[in-house]
Order: sequence, then C-alpha cells, then structure tokens
Amino acid sequence: MTAIIFDVDDTLVDSMHFDIALFVNTIKEILGDVIVHDDWRKFKNVTDSGILDQIINENNIADAKDAFGRVRKRFGELVMAHLEANPCKPKRGAIAAINELSKNKNYTIGFATGGWRHTAPMKLQSAGFSFDETTLFSSDDHHERIGIMKCCKDRIAQNCNDIVYVGDGEWDLEAAAKLQWGFIGIGDRLKGKAEVWIEDFFSEYWKSAPDKALRRTKMGNATEQGIRVSKEQESV
Repeated sequence: MTAIIFDVDDTLVDSMHFDIALFVNTIKEILGDVIVHDDWRKFKNVTDSGILDQIINENNIADAKDAFGRVRKRFGELVMAHLEANPCKPKRGAIAAINELSKNKNYTIGFATGGWRHTAPMKLQSAGFSFDETTLFSSDDHHERIGIMKCCKDRIAQNCNDIVYVGDGEWDLEAAAKLQWGFIGIGDRLKGKAEVWIEDFFSEYWKSAPDKALRRTKMGNATEQGIRVSKEQESV
C-alpha cells in the first residue's frame, strides 16, 4: 500500500492569495507595528505556528502565550468571514483526485498542512472537499512541517514505507527530501525544481506521478547507500 499525504494551501485549494494577507493583517492588528519578513524563506519553520512564534520572539512581544492565542483566534474569524463572502476554489482536478484515491484500496491518504487545524477544514469544505478530519494534521500538532508530516504518517500508515508527499512550496520539497519520501511538486513555484512535477491534477502525468516519485526516491536512497558503503570500504 502507498500512503499519499497532501499539503492543503495552493496544493488542493487556491488560498495563498488571501491566506497570507489575512495572516499578516491579523498579526499587525493584534501585535501592533511588528516586523514581518516579506520572504517566507526567512522563517525557520514555514507553518502558522512556526512563523508566529518567530515573529513574537523577534519582536520581543510580552506574554507570548496570550498573544499567540489571540492571533490564532482572530485569524480564524477573518478566514471564516472571507470564505463566507468568497468561497474557496479547489485546484483543478483536485476533488476528483482525492475521491478516486479514497476508493482505491492500494492507497491511503492524509493531509499535512502548515496551517492551523481550525482554518484548514474551513478552506477544504468551502472548496467542496469531503474528507475525514481525523486524517488531517496541522501546525497545532507540531510547529515544524516535518513533524506535522510524521504525525500524519503515523496515523494513516504507521507501518507503510511507500510514502509520497504532494506540495507546492520549496519547504514541502525540502521536508520530503529530509524524510526520504517520494515527492510530487504541483504548481508554478516548483516547476523546474521538483523532479516529479504536475501543473495540476488534470495533468496527464498525475496518475503515474506517485509511482514515479517513489522510484526516484528509492533510486536516490540506493545511490546514497552505495556511496556510503564505498567510503567505508576505502577507509578500511
């Protein structure tokens, strides 16, 4: 069996264009005129919890726990209000892809998002997805993306070694590489960067992408192991 774990924002739903703006607006509304990096890569952990923790620390915000809770709560309110006026759109072919995988006994699926648990279901449900919320893990479960992905894997496929992560950001690609999981890049940001890449779930390459991602990972792991053995033999 193969486990396929999906990121949410801009992987399954078209949400980054409003999500980031609302997140930054919420932080400034609650915390005041704080410094927020424009480049998300300047944050050690690109998750809602990780980013907010770093902003609170870098700006020396007093009573960090209270500030964190107020930002989280207010952000949820703003996301809900936005979605009521502007329903979230799914990525092309994403709903059909999830539905097909859910019916296929060869796959088990889960969701590992860097967002918070209260906002991720809002976006997925607004976009028309039907899913089991017990398979969704977020930055409420861990502030590091790798930790979130591991939590999801432990829930849906604890003893499964064939794991593929689907994501749209460089941080998704890097996390999958560290975990030695197969990876499928989706969308413009990873074009030319991910070895296995699709434009969207309507792509003719989507159905073969999971197997291709696993083969690439296993080949890479075998090569690394071969190099390691050669170095050990040379040192003898």
